[in-house]
Amino acid sequence: MKNDTTMDARIKKINSPEEDELELKRIELTKLLELLAEKELELTTLRNSVLHFEHRYLMEVGIKYVELDEINAQIAEKIARKNPQDTVFQKESEIARETANSTAREFRSNKILKEEELSKDFKPSEEIKKLYRQIAVKIHPDKATNASEREYRTKLMAEVNNAYAAGDIERLRQILQEWESSPASVIGEGIAVDLVRTIRSISQIKGRLKTIEKEIKTIKETEMHKMMMQVQEAEKSGRDLLSELADKIDSDIQLAKERLEGLA
Repeated sequence: MKNDTTMDARIKKINSPEEDELELKRIELTKLLELLAEKELELTTLRNSVLHFEHRYLMEVGIKYVELDEINAQIAEKIARKNPQDTVFQKESEIARETANSTAREFRSNKILKEEELSKDFKPSEEIKKLYRQIAVKIHPDKATNASEREYRTKLMAEVNNAYAAGDIERLRQILQEWESSPASVIGEGIAVDLVRTIRSISQIKGRLKTIEKEIKTIKETEMHKMMMQVQEAEKSGRDLLSELADKIDSDIQLAKERLEGLA
């Protein structure tokens, strides 16, 4: 009788094929979520790093191009006025003025945009990065099981990204605390339902990972990112490429001013 009881206990411990598959899929999902959180962190860090660098570039170099183009436009206009019958000079004057106006407009719009988006230098601490990963694993939209849940998670994840970009670690902690006490964090019941939900989550996460890789690649192929990399590499040897470029433009500005004065 005792042996029969032991046998029954052993039988009860054997998982069904669905349970075994669900266990494997949950392990796979956990690993994918960790990878997804890391990749989301990489993407938002990269995006904000380039954003801050672009603002620095605008303020150190872009503003000087505005001044240089304006002086060159004035030079072209003076030459055109001195040669009113020369259509070539008239055309060059028009092009130079449009270039100067375009450079100034672009600088002003970008400057306003960047200043609205930036509150301080983007230098995320390891603590805030760790917190971001923890939150992303829990609330990422690719864990959603239906459209309404995905919409909710997407909005929440956008708020997480904004808080991370602003360096607001207290807001991130608040979001995490609110999520862990919310009904949305409760996992449903039933092996079959859980298996389908897990499989779909895995599929969605794999799709999102591919999208992130494309976004990262696109950012890294931009001229601004390439310049940022060059500046960072030069900083290792004590050089400031942006300052060097700004000095070169200053020299060009001085030469342009002398030429403009010579046309008076």
